[in-house]
Amino acid sequence: MSTTQVLSGFLAGAALTISGAANAAATPVDLFDDRKVISKGFLNIYEARDSTLPENQRQGRTQARTDIASTRAHAKASEARIDSALEPSIKKNYWTEAREELRRQVGTLRFDLNTLAQAKPKEEKKKALELRKDFIAKVEALDLALRKKNEAAALSGLTAAKSALDAVLAAV
Repeated sequence: MSTTQVLSGFLAGAALTISGAANAAATPVDLFDDRKVISKGFLNIYEARDSTLPENQRQGRTQARTDIASTRAHAKASEARIDSALEPSIKKNYWTEAREELRRQVGTLRFDLNTLAQAKPKEEKKKALELRKDFIAKVEALDLALRKKNEAAALSGLTAAKSALDAVLAAV
């Protein structure tokens, strides 16, 4: 390859680069107003990494405690999962599946029920916390029946836990 061929190839490439840069400068820039999305917590992922914030805010517990309506909806969704998903697993003797589903739902329900009870006036709060404590005790009995793989005890424990959960949710 001769020097002129190399030089002409280089110049052709430079001309394409320059014309591409000119076209790129002519394309419009799209601007989006994300203030509404950001105000709803879009950037919360960065709060989890910010070590200057308190731990409750970094974990999202502060935000969850301030929105009672969403906490109530979350508790209702957990109740629906307990009502629909546990009984079929128990009847099929899928002990691990039933135990894990129960633990998934109760793990968040402990927090949600406590948050909803704390939002009540003093007398109602005391009653709600007692009902929550009763519900947790019945769930622990149900969990024990699931670990022992006792279908009859698990089904009766599930009925007791459902009624206790209904009572707590009615109080909060």
